[in-house]
Amino acid sequence: MDNEQRRPGDRIIRRRVSPTRVISLPEPVGRKEAPSVRRSAKIFITALAVLVVVGAVLLALPFTARSGEATAWEDALFTAMSATAVTGLVVVDTADHWNGFGQFIILVLIQAGGLGFMVGASLVLRMIGRGGGSRLRDALLVQDGAPTVSVREALDLSRKIVRFTFVTEAIGAVVLSVRFARDMPWDQAIWQGMFHAVSAFCNAGFDIQGQFQSLAPYRESIWINLTIMVLIQAGALSYIVLADTAAKRRWSRLATNSRLVLLFNAALVAVGTVSFLIAEWNGAMSDTSMAYRPLVAMFQSVSTRTAGFATEDFTQLSSFTLFVLIGLMFVGGSSGSTAGGVKLQTFGLIVVAVASTVKGQDEPEIFNRRIPIPLVLRALAVATLFFAAHFLVTLSLAATEYLYGVEPTFQALLFEAMSALATVGLSTGITPDLSMPGKLILVAAMFFGRIGPLTAAYALQRRQEVKRYRFPAAHVNIG
Repeated sequence: MDNEQRRPGDRIIRRRVSPTRVISLPEPVGRKEAPSVRRSAKIFITALAVLVVVGAVLLALPFTARSGEATAWEDALFTAMSATAVTGLVVVDTADHWNGFGQFIILVLIQAGGLGFMVGASLVLRMIGRGGGSRLRDALLVQDGAPTVSVREALDLSRKIVRFTFVTEAIGAVVLSVRFARDMPWDQAIWQGMFHAVSAFCNAGFDIQGQFQSLAPYRESIWINLTIMVLIQAGALSYIVLADTAAKRRWSRLATNSRLVLLFNAALVAVGTVSFLIAEWNGAMSDTSMAYRPLVAMFQSVSTRTAGFATEDFTQLSSFTLFVLIGLMFVGGSSGSTAGGVKLQTFGLIVVAVASTVKGQDEPEIFNRRIPIPLVLRALAVATLFFAAHFLVTLSLAATEYLYGVEPTFQALLFEAMSALATVGLSTGITPDLSMPGKLILVAAMFFGRIGPLTAAYALQRRQEVKRYRFPAAHVNIG
């Protein structure tokens, strides 16, 4: 300005520049980290592994077995993994091998595994669901692993799931204890009622009847069968679906997720019941009174997909029945529940996509809603990965049992592999006779089956990229 000609009204203002000061803010004390998809998944996987190891160590100790002798480490590990993954496969009978303290440890593992998975999976699914919404900010948050659910929301959802779990199990325990009291003293009846209520709600399939007979002594008890079925369904349909149903109470107002679960759950229960009834009317159910055979068939249909209780001898089932049951185990229950399998939503989306393609529709549609193609592709990917895992587990079992000279039938190995992967727990009776490598393969299968589908869904969600361009379409011959 000094070198330029001044104009009327121009002024020169000189100010003193203060030196820059850096202000350090103290770190907040006691601040809780908001939940994120990645953090929740890591916590769950770590907690699952720790529970299995701690449970295996305790079950291997001499004072947990009735004999007073230490249990073989592979059997203790197998039992701990089966209980924590709420599977139900056993290499030793729960009532005959373990004493009261051992059974209590198994019950704690079942409760921790089932409840922990419901809470963890529900939080992960809630965050993935928000990330898959229409808001760009939520989608970016999920891709970056940042939280889309606040601490308060996470705690509130967790409290509701815990309350729902304990209340349902308590009611079931009371109802079952009253019935068991007809056959045994009250102290035993209360323990039986509590153990089976927790096992049924968590879809674990563990029982303390003894002699590997599961609930066969009560195959004609309407009281026991209906109570166990209600508990299984309460755990397998997930708190999210049941809460939505209780809040809205009308089919047309339910979320698409809830309607999809309820529709396909009812359809699969009906298919399993009719198939079992027709195939085993004069087979495995020949010793059951005709009036109770429909009840037995329905119980087995409900239990096979998620829980693993048995009221009939599975060594007597026909090949047709076993094949149908493998399909039911593959599907499993609802996402965010205690059940295993690829989940009802995954199976439902694939069925809807196939039906829409046959109709000539460009995109799948159900309940007057459009299903995004990326969601269908993720469902196909999860199902394919599960099929691949089943193939590898079956192949590995066939190899190990051949090398060790056990050699069960291929059909039995196929069934056992799916039961472990889908965390169901039903068996044709070959589990206790498997070789040590065979048992360890099933341990790995149960671990993968517990975390696999949810982990795959999360990983596929994170890998999804929104592209601003499209390649030219190519024609590929099919059929």
